Amino acid sequence: MTKQQQIVIMALDMITKFLMSIGDIIFVIWIFQMITGFEAHSSYPFVGLKGAMYILLIYLIALAIYLQEVRLRKKFQK
Repeated sequence: MTKQQQIVIMALDMITKFLMSIGDIIFVIWIFQMITGFEAHSSYPFVGLKGAMYILLIYLIALAIYLQEVRLRKKFQK
């Protein structure tokens, strides 16, 4: 594997970990809002069912990047 290929794989791995961390943090905040009934400002996008869909979207993007990383790892190993 060349240095450039390693950098691409490392970058995809870092992006995946970052998005998963962001998703985890926002999910915890979303659960806290649901349990306490805290009313967030209307400009906050992660409220209610719409918020759950945004959180799911973040996780799905992280999954897509992870799958791309795995595919590239296999491709570059050959």
